[in-house]
Amino acid sequence: MELHQLQYVLEVAKRRHFTKAAEEIGVAQSSLSQQITKLEEELGIKLFERTTRSVYPTPAGEEFLMYAKRILEDINTVKQSMQSHIGLTRGKITIGAITTLESIDFVALITAFHQTYPGLHLNIVTNGSYNLTQMMQTGVIELALLTPPSDIACNDLEYFPLANDEFVLITASSTVMAKNKSIDLAACAQEKFIFPSPDQSIHKIYLSACVKAGFSPNIVCQSGHSETTLALVAAGMGISFFPLDTLLAANHPGVAIVRLAAPIKKHLSMVLPKRSFYSPPVIAFRNFVLEWVKSRLVYA
Repeated sequence: MELHQLQYVLEVAKRRHFTKAAEEIGVAQSSLSQQITKLEEELGIKLFERTTRSVYPTPAGEEFLMYAKRILEDINTVKQSMQSHIGLTRGKITIGAITTLESIDFVALITAFHQTYPGLHLNIVTNGSYNLTQMMQTGVIELALLTPPSDIACNDLEYFPLANDEFVLITASSTVMAKNKSIDLAACAQEKFIFPSPDQSIHKIYLSACVKAGFSPNIVCQSGHSETTLALVAAGMGISFFPLDTLLAANHPGVAIVRLAAPIKKHLSMVLPKRSFYSPPVIAFRNFVLEWVKSRLVYA
């Protein structure tokens, strides 16, 4: 029995398909099938029932999966424990981040962290909060800075509140709305809206705010990039919601800020998968972020 055979079994059980499992691992389908067959012959029992359309574990296969997962997790823990003896002179961290993190001055934070730990390589993955949450749950990224989605169960994740921001409305500077310092959202029922993409948790926050105000927004465009949204609003395509701190940092000349009479809050958190062991680089980054926020009294 070899470790790669255990990995093959877990992937086939996850994908319920030999070809898809082989593609995910990066091996030939014939090689993967041969290795699993070899393992079944060694054990003297079938681990999978195979049909023309799908593959599924046998009762023995289900029990084998439990042991295989435990063995691979134990091996990974051993590797991580050994890495802790290396220190922080080398290593890497894969960090997920949403695009609007001005409330904690993300660029300055990352720069300061690199100056403190120059030997660590940082890989920053930018995406929406929903996708980042899934990436953490599947191990693609190690932690993330995001707006926690309120409509999905994440009991396997740990949350560290970092900052609050306020969502405001933005409109082209030339519009009548731009003359208002604040506005009731219900007064915007006939406006055209530019929304973020659905994979961003703020999409649902904005939608819920409109419904609560008594209307369904006329969404004429969706964009996952804040710069694109600002440009489209400045061009007069429609209005949009936006985090206030991000707007103040952008200082876009063609956009006017209109605050909402009933403010909508944006909550920013650092999120990590719940584990009994974290690699030293992840621990260092987590602690650095918490100290960074604490020193600036960002969270309110």
